[in-house]
Order: sequence, then C-alpha cells, then structure tokens
Amino acid sequence: MDVKTWALPAGAIARIGRGLAYSLALSPDGNRLAVVSSMGIWLYDISTMNPLAFWEKKDRPVFTMAFSPNGTSLATGNTTGEVKVWDIRNQQCLSEMKCEGKFNSVRQVTFSPDGQRLASSSGNYAFHVWQLETGEQVAAFTAEDALESRPRTLIPLTFSPNGNLLASATPENTLSIWDIEANERIALFTGHTAPVVTLIFSPCGRFLISADKSGALYKWDFKENIATGQNSHFSVMPTHAKSYRRLGYSIDGTLLAVGVDDSAPTLTVWDVERGNKFGTLQSSERPFRTDFSPISSQLAIISKNDKIQTWNIGEPNSRPASICDHLSPCGAVRFSPDGSILATGHWSGAVKLWNAEGLTLRKTFSCGYRKVVRSIDFSPCGNKLAASSYDKTVSIWDFREPSAPPVKLAGHQAVLYAVAFSPKGDLLVSADSKGVLGIWDVEHNYELKRFTEETDWIWSIAISPDGKQIASVHDQENARLWDLENGEQITELSLALPQDRTKYKGDPNGIQMFLQWLEDDIKQSEVPRSIVFSPDGTLIAGGVFGEIRFWDAKTYETQMIICQPEGSQRPAALTFSPCGRYLAAGGWWQQTDKMSIRLWDMTTAENIATFWGHTTDIQSLAFSPDGTLLVSGSYDGTTLLWDMKPYLTPIDAH
Repeated sequence: MDVKTWALPAGAIARIGRGLAYSLALSPDGNRLAVVSSMGIWLYDISTMNPLAFWEKKDRPVFTMAFSPNGTSLATGNTTGEVKVWDIRNQQCLSEMKCEGKFNSVRQVTFSPDGQRLASSSGNYAFHVWQLETGEQVAAFTAEDALESRPRTLIPLTFSPNGNLLASATPENTLSIWDIEANERIALFTGHTAPVVTLIFSPCGRFLISADKSGALYKWDFKENIATGQNSHFSVMPTHAKSYRRLGYSIDGTLLAVGVDDSAPTLTVWDVERGNKFGTLQSSERPFRTDFSPISSQLAIISKNDKIQTWNIGEPNSRPASICDHLSPCGAVRFSPDGSILATGHWSGAVKLWNAEGLTLRKTFSCGYRKVVRSIDFSPCGNKLAASSYDKTVSIWDFREPSAPPVKLAGHQAVLYAVAFSPKGDLLVSADSKGVLGIWDVEHNYELKRFTEETDWIWSIAISPDGKQIASVHDQENARLWDLENGEQITELSLALPQDRTKYKGDPNGIQMFLQWLEDDIKQSEVPRSIVFSPDGTLIAGGVFGEIRFWDAKTYETQMIICQPEGSQRPAALTFSPCGRYLAAGGWWQQTDKMSIRLWDMTTAENIATFWGHTTDIQSLAFSPDGTLLVSGSYDGTTLLWDMKPYLTPIDAH
C-alpha cells in the first residue's frame, strides 16, 4: 500500500518515510501493531503489515503507549505529561489526563486487567492512577527518594491481577508496591544491583517478578514480605540471557521472558523456570524497543537498522514480517544531475536511491551499521555518488559498476560531516570534526592531494561554481574560504554588523533587533551552521542564528542580512534554486511543533512562501535540476517533496 501522500502538509506532494519509530505495542489478540513515530501513531494489520490508520502528531512527542485489555482503545503518554486514551475505530480522543509536576515526561502507561483504570509513571518517579469512565484521578504516588539524575528510559509499572495494587521501579535499583485504595506505598524491595526494567505479577497474585538491566531475575513473595515486615522472601531465578526486555505469562501460567544477547545479537523467548527455549530470532542489529504478547505468541521489535519486525514465536519456522518505512534521521538529500534519481542519506548508515518520479526505491547502499551519513553528493556527470560517514571514511559508488563494492577513501582521523564534488568532477572535498579538509583526486586512483591543518569542527562545505574556492563553516570560528588548487586559506568571512542599515531585510522585528545591536555596539556571537554559493558564483550565503548572511564572493564584504522571524531563527540548511532567484532555508528545532522551510526571493528579500511539515530539525535541502521540486530531509526520519511550480516565473519555468 502506497501511503506517500497520507496526511501531507500544505505545499507537499509526497513523503518518503513514516517517521522515526520510538515505541510500539501489540494488540492483545495479536492482529494489530501500533507504532509511535515522529509523525504520529500508525496502526498496522499484522497479517499484511499494511497500515490501517494514522493519527498525526499534534503536540509534543509520544514516548509510550499501551492497548486496553479488550483491544478497542490505546493509551499514550507524551514528553509533557499528557496521557490520552484513543478509540481505535475512529482515532478519536476519549479522555485526556495530565501528570503535573517538574520532569513529568510520561515513561510508561498501563491498563488494569479489567480495563477500568489506567496508570502512568513519570520521569520524576511520580505515579498516577485514573478511573477511565470518569477521568477522575483516584491515586497519586511519589517516591520521596527520587534522585536528581532522572532516568531517560522506561520506568516500568504493572497492576496486580485484582487491580488494587500497583508495582513500579523506584530509585537506587529498588521496586515498590503501592496500595491504590489507601493511596500509599506498602512495600519497598531492595536487592537488585542494576535498574529494574520490567515487572509482572503472577496470575495467582502472590508473587512479583522483576528483571533488571544486568539480566538478574527476582521472584518476590511480596505478601509474606509485607506481613513480616522483612525483605527476605524472594528467590533468584535462573538467568538465561544477558538482559531481559519483557516478561509475560502464557495462558497455561508459564512465565516467559524475552532475553537479549548482544554478542550475537539474538532475541530468545525463554520458559524461565524450566530453562526451555520457545524460540530464537537471529538479528543483524541490536533491538531498540520490543513488545511482547504471550497470549498471542507475538513479539514485535524495532531494530536500529530502520526495520520493525513481528515474530510469531509459536511457529518455529515462521519468517518474521517486517516494515521498512520507519527510517532513521535523514541527514542528506540530493538529486542526480539529470533529475531522475533522488538520493537520501540516513543516520543508520544507509544511502537510498529513489526514482524521482513515483518515488519507488531503486537501490540501497550501506556505509555500515550506524555509520551516520550526514552528507552525500553526485558527481557532475551523475556516474558516481559519494557519502560521508562516522567511520572516518568516504564511500564512493560507481553506477557504471552497480555490483562493485564502494571505493573507501581513508585518511581522516575524525568523523566526517561533509563531502562535495568539484564542478569538473575530478576532485572530491571531504571535511571532518577536527576541522580538516581532504582533497581527493577521483580520476587517478583516488589519490589524496592535500589535507589542511586542523581548525575546528566543520559542519558544512561548498565549492564555488568555477571550482576555485571552498567555503567551510566551523563550530567556534568564522566561516573560511580556501584555495582549492593549493589548499591555502584565502580569508575569513566577517560577521561584523554592517553600518549601512539598508542591508538589513526580512522580518521587521528581526531588523529592529539587529539595528539595536548595531546602536549598542553588540558583536555577533554566533557562527554559521550552513553555507552555499549562488549558482552564478557572485554570492555566498551562510545560516547564522537570527539571520541569513550574504557575502560578496569577490570582495568578501557583507552584501545583505535577511533577518529571520521568531521560531525560525536557526536556518541550518540552505540551498539556492538552479536559477539563483530563490533561496530555501530550513530551520533547526526551537520548541515548536513543526519546523519551517522558508522560500526567499533574492530580488526582493521577501519570504514568498513558508512550508510547515517536519516535526524537528531540517537537516538538508535540495532543488531538482529544473527547479520544480524542493526536497527536504529531517531528523524526524522523513523526506518531503514540495511543489515549486507556483513560485516559478514564466522565464524560470522554461
């Protein structure tokens, strides 16, 4: 099923990816899978892995979710303490609750066995219980011994079979039992030497089973402990894996545990007390999140290789079904010179090639597991594609030899952030996090021609259209220009505020702020995060906090400053249209629900269009060669294609 046009923002014509996956939940009957992504919530039919429904994200990211026992509703908790219950059939919100207090990000939600109550844990070790029919809060607990260092992961909690008690992890590797009716803690158990990661009551209600991060499993006779006031009634259960992600009881009362062995890596479902394996799933990547339904014998996994799998552990020969559309952050986008291919580079280490028309996947290249790709570039003839990588090498694929492995250019001593081919295609420039520029001869055995000296972390580079200069932006220093032929520095690009007030354009409030800085003689403290040459080579544009600055490419003087509006003050990605008339600027996240992409008319310095679609940082922008499309890649794991035809003049269109 093609969902590339589902829930598109205004101005967009297609989307690649369904958002970076954060969490998942299996329905009790094992027929549906819910996935929380940076876009929102997706509901899948497990038999086909086709999406059934989608809830678009309207506010802050959801961190956790859970199905109700009857599978008709879904509870979610977000990073600002909001807990919502949704009707699965129509995606309508049935009720909404709020966890008050500091550090109130919801870490886990769970329904009582009868589905009448809902409990949540928060990052400040606060626990809330609500009556769902009325929305009334019936209990709230706080661990007084909560640490200043709050956990960033799940804080597990679970109801007892009768729904009267709630067990939770608490600080300093402890776990607690809370009496909901009395609204108090009735037991605090110590013994674990690592944080507790999962909990479950036995069906009989006598025992509490806990597993910690090190793989230790404890079985607590908690009623005896409470009766005697002691902490000694527990047993250490057999350990079969290095860590346990989930616990569950099968219909016949067998305690099952999902164990992870990172050295393989493998996922194994164990009969804990008998030591039998129910099944083992070999994985090429370490699982990031898992959910387990022992009733339906289903296991769902989010792996760090952009894959979501479901596995029927009751069928030894079953092949896991998978979803491959929840992609990791998109660090780079580029069109091929003829416009037929769109390339996207991802933090998983994958570089994907898409047919520009129809967006069907043609091929996937790999730089290696988690070798973050932050920059890609096509050679001018379109025969080669280069990608930077966190493994300190540049990978180059030659399309004339599609089955050949990539050429690996080694020599940098730090992770790579940027690559760019020269206009003639004979040279490739690479930049790393130590501020070193590498210049490679790609026509003669990829010989390294020159390395510059270390400066400071290089975020972005651009090569002038005539191939004579390299512009680079650094972490703590001014942008610099280099001579491509000899590798020597030409100049630094000044961030001094120009005295000529007519050079300030754009947002009126921003202009007023800059003029006040000028009057008060305040120096610009930020440095650019992105840089690009205009197609005719006359201007250099840099994205600085609060502004887009334009330098004359010959005199290096500031020609214009476009002041940025509130909420879009970090233009982290820049690209000129092929005709040079327009500049697109994508913003860095600034506590807003959606990030902007602004289209600026270079003849008037006016913001002629603003596109809101990505939920967080815009990492990369690129125009198609004919200027009719703008593509944006984001940390949210999606790539959006925007229609530029409404903004082209008749001359541009031809």
